[in-house]
Amino acid sequence: MALTPWESLIKFIADGESVKASVANRAPNSLTNRTQYLYDRMQDLAAGEALFFHYVKIEADAVPGDMVYFDETYNGYKRAIAAVEYSEDNGWYMLAPSAFVVGMVYQKTNTETGHLLTTGALRSFDLTNAIASVSGSGSATTAGAYFLSMQSAGKITLMRPAIGIYMLYNRGDGGIHFAPTPRDLLEDHIHYKFELYAKPAGLANCIVRGDGQRHQVVDPDSSLPGWLPANDAIFNNAAPDGALFGYNLALHPELQRVWPPVPSGSVYIEQNGYGLRINEQTRPTVIVDNSGLWWMEDCYGMAPWAPVYPVCESSSSSQSPEPPESSSSGDPLWHCNIPLEYLELDGTSNRLDEKTLVLWYSKMIYLSDPNVVTELSPASDTSPIIVLDCNGVPAIAGKLRLSLDMSVMDIEEPTDGYKVVKSFSADKIQRGPIVEGLQPGPGAEIVGVGTDGTDWELVDGLYRGKLQVQLEDTTGDPKEYQVSLVALNDVLEDYDNVNQFFYLTFPSGRPSSIRGRIEIPRLGLSTPLRMRLWMWFVGRSAGAIPTLTATYRRYAEPAVPTVLPAVETDITVGGWLPGVTLAAGQYAEAQTDFFTVAMGETVDFTLSWTGVGGLANGFGIMRFGSRVEVTP
Repeated sequence: MALTPWESLIKFIADGESVKASVANRAPNSLTNRTQYLYDRMQDLAAGEALFFHYVKIEADAVPGDMVYFDETYNGYKRAIAAVEYSEDNGWYMLAPSAFVVGMVYQKTNTETGHLLTTGALRSFDLTNAIASVSGSGSATTAGAYFLSMQSAGKITLMRPAIGIYMLYNRGDGGIHFAPTPRDLLEDHIHYKFELYAKPAGLANCIVRGDGQRHQVVDPDSSLPGWLPANDAIFNNAAPDGALFGYNLALHPELQRVWPPVPSGSVYIEQNGYGLRINEQTRPTVIVDNSGLWWMEDCYGMAPWAPVYPVCESSSSSQSPEPPESSSSGDPLWHCNIPLEYLELDGTSNRLDEKTLVLWYSKMIYLSDPNVVTELSPASDTSPIIVLDCNGVPAIAGKLRLSLDMSVMDIEEPTDGYKVVKSFSADKIQRGPIVEGLQPGPGAEIVGVGTDGTDWELVDGLYRGKLQVQLEDTTGDPKEYQVSLVALNDVLEDYDNVNQFFYLTFPSGRPSSIRGRIEIPRLGLSTPLRMRLWMWFVGRSAGAIPTLTATYRRYAEPAVPTVLPAVETDITVGGWLPGVTLAAGQYAEAQTDFFTVAMGETVDFTLSWTGVGGLANGFGIMRFGSRVEVTP
């Protein structure tokens, strides 16, 4: 039930106000509300059912039903949540401040103000907003003890979490009993006692006694309870160094369900009523770890079973084991270091016919495997993850930090793909594209930088690694240049209607010539250079191509004012001879000899025919050009 607000100011009728009921009843209504408020408070005090803390600062997100704790920084109350935190001062885990519940929001009077229920019983209160909206949290009509949630701030849950802080009892009929209990639950623990199987998990009617009278398990069988050789496959190489026998936990399900003990130092093991040395003690008889129980002794009488079985070499199943040799005093002379308390000599028997093993330990309720990390170790010896203590020494428990040793990781190559990890940012791995390989295109050249196979490589036509890309050096390659026509002297442009092609005609019966020009680039060529002319001849009728005269004139690149050349030079002494016979409608290529040129020059040339000899109807040239190359 919500409290009636207290009205601190009573407004009486003032001169000039209208005479109406709302004005006349204003002061009486305020007095009525004050009276109701006092009545509600008196009822609470008289009943003694609940205690409240009124008009306190409560965070805006809190709603009626939320559990709250006092936040010093906020200087008010915030929604509580079950949690623990590590205390550097004390060196252990403690309840976090948010787990110390001091009240439940009973009513909000405005956004950040309200009333808290601090303790007591309420006859009617709706817990709908108080119960966490996760599976197993209960409901407003589900009776039972409710605990502070570890997942939802301010909420409660019927299922006790690992950090179980009791909040209230819900009667299920609308009534609640609120009694938060923020005690140190980390001290809660449970005591266990188990009688272990003191027998070998194998052939149980004999033992093997070899050198030093040492026990062995004959025909070990993991489907039987008891002790197996520590190297049995069922243990998956989990046995610590020096272990001789391991306990078959799988065949002791009651113990396996609550294994391992936490902390491991809480373990106590009795043998015939006497405590055994375990773990860190000098020459321990038993090692206890997360993987199981490990027996470290196999001397006669010191195995985890009584040495009452007959020797396996004996044919009699009822034969007793041969006792150890005796000393002059009559006491057994043990070849191994066996505690005297085990013998229990009573003058008539040395009690080798029985052995009992009892395991005692306490387990913290909170410090259990599902709730805390009890041990942290790399997945394998080759794992790049290293677990270290605060001093940088390998460790598996206590204050730990993780490191990454990339040097132990195997290198797998090649791995295809152009997207790689480039950087790490907060909780993200940032990947991006790279060039996986380069392949040279026309006119390009790729050169590896450094050592082949280490700094760079060429695989399947792709260059990878440290590379240099450059234009391919083609300065020494032969080049071809087209001819710019300057003049036609009695040479005609013609078109063959039959074969449908264009050509230049040298008519028969009169002299004719072609004058052309070739421009050699000023850059990008090796030296020295030479040039030859080439052309495609076509016959208008059958016959041999006549001898033409070819001359040229070179115009060097003028670095300073230069005199023009006065004469032309024959390309070949006495002219040049194609030496080709054509049938009508055929064409063929002919070339001149090479002549010297230089980079940056302009070369004018003349092809002349006297008009006499050779083809009766003359001949034509379909195409011509030049070839420039480095002089060998």
